[in-house]
Amino acid sequence: MINSISLRFGLWFAGFGILASVVTAAVSYHESRGLLAESAERELATTTQILTREFSSSIDEITKDVLFLSSIPQTAGYFEADNKLVLSEQLKDIFKQKLSLNPSYFQVRFIGADNFGRELIRVDRLSDGLIAIPAASLEEKAHYPYVFRTLRLNAGESYLSDVDIHNEKGVELGQHQPTLKIASPVYVEGKARGLVVVNVGLESLFSQMQADLPEGVAIYLANQKGDYLVNPNPDKQFGFHFGHRYLMQRDFPQMEVLFNDLQPRTFVLDPSAVYKYERAVSFTPLFYGPKSSPKMAVLGLASPLPSLSHIMDSLAGSMIKVCLALSLVGLLTSLLFAKVLSQPIRNMMIAVNSFSKGKLPAAQLLPSERKDEIGLLANTFKAMSRQINKQIVELKDNEINLRHMASHDSLTGLPNRSLFLEQLRGSIHRAQTGQNSLAVVFIDLDNFKQVNDNLGHEAGDLLLQQVATVLRDSIRSGDSVARFAGDEFMLALESISEPEEANDVVNTVLRRLAQEVSLGVHIQPVYASVGISMYPEDGNDPELLVRNADAAMYQAKSKGRNQFSYYALDVPSAIG
Repeated sequence: MINSISLRFGLWFAGFGILASVVTAAVSYHESRGLLAESAERELATTTQILTREFSSSIDEITKDVLFLSSIPQTAGYFEADNKLVLSEQLKDIFKQKLSLNPSYFQVRFIGADNFGRELIRVDRLSDGLIAIPAASLEEKAHYPYVFRTLRLNAGESYLSDVDIHNEKGVELGQHQPTLKIASPVYVEGKARGLVVVNVGLESLFSQMQADLPEGVAIYLANQKGDYLVNPNPDKQFGFHFGHRYLMQRDFPQMEVLFNDLQPRTFVLDPSAVYKYERAVSFTPLFYGPKSSPKMAVLGLASPLPSLSHIMDSLAGSMIKVCLALSLVGLLTSLLFAKVLSQPIRNMMIAVNSFSKGKLPAAQLLPSERKDEIGLLANTFKAMSRQINKQIVELKDNEINLRHMASHDSLTGLPNRSLFLEQLRGSIHRAQTGQNSLAVVFIDLDNFKQVNDNLGHEAGDLLLQQVATVLRDSIRSGDSVARFAGDEFMLALESISEPEEANDVVNTVLRRLAQEVSLGVHIQPVYASVGISMYPEDGNDPELLVRNADAAMYQAKSKGRNQFSYYALDVPSAIG
């Protein structure tokens, strides 16, 4: 019998400490596991939604490219033009620019409705660069659905194919790869005379998306029937194309209901024979393409859950050793050790909760100065939190840069066509509110092609940059300037009370272009043809005002160039 109260109390406290340590370890393990699974599910569901929007946005941007290519003057004017060779070269350059800016595009084609849908222009992405296919190698495509279905569409509409394996001959990089075709008809005088079609390689598109995901996260994509289009196991991709069906709902039975109610699903899968660890998976329906006839797919992500067992085993061993020591040294040592052990864990849990709310953990809460497992865990968590926050900041910065690149011309830094139309819409609203007039100025450089041909494209780029500088310096405060396309620039002049105000600005532009633009040792005066349309006399929406200004520009160009003309007045004026 032990008569010493202190010894008995010490033994009792040591035993209680051992029991408490075991219980605490068990509860902490299960709570940590639950929090980890819940956090992984939540973050994975958010990532899936972001990827869904990113994919839909990518399809929308590609569709805008196709609609733009089918509406530019070179495509519509090709069929009746006498200078088809010139327009052909221009279109080839435009197609190459689109391919160079979009790595997921592997082919852009301009196809005519006549001659059994014969290709008029085709630019392919080959292993050695972008190549315009010679006329002798162009093919007839009228029997393909993307051709005859697109020709049935109205002007401004687009066709979106099903995702399938590309088997058309003549495409080196896209052959036998998952592809998506987006096309739009080219209308001339109310009749579909041809179409523009872009072939998009989904393998490249999803590789870009995969690069933004953490290591170990797998992407799944299935069509509306559940057939795999993208799977970590390549053998299951496009099985239906080869006579074998591999369905998402077979691999994930919990997904069966999603194909009926179209609601996102997130859950945790237990370890299996294939995967030796738990996985958090999230699936969401994806709708993309034209709003009149959208396509439906299911996008999913699977992420492994890291195991905490090795951490818990280490803590349990330390607890047992500490409890044995406490049983020998008594109550005081036990209490002191309990405090030393519990406080860092408590601080780390506070830091974890703080980080889960989007805040960086306070440095004093993390026992990073310790040299044991707890210190290692604290330093690992600190490094992880900093890295994640750094990546979040970088993603936000990249998003800002991408938005700027999407709305500005990369060469001159001026707003591009889409941003100018948005700005013009705001200018129209202000003019309508203030009952003022507004001038829309369409500027086309005369003989710009000669600069490229004689001095090279670098000189042409330098000239465009200097023209942009002159235009920025020539407009008034509150006016807008943009590069529309090629050697075409636009101005929006607000608060125009009489035509002479617009005349002054345009005359200033023409004079400064002729006097101030220089290409070094090369004397190259720059002249321009300018068309002007007025709000509200010549239209009350941006597209109409731009078209009318474009028409006025051609009136000026036809009367000798280096002058300007009003759309309504049709009176050309030349700089003196």
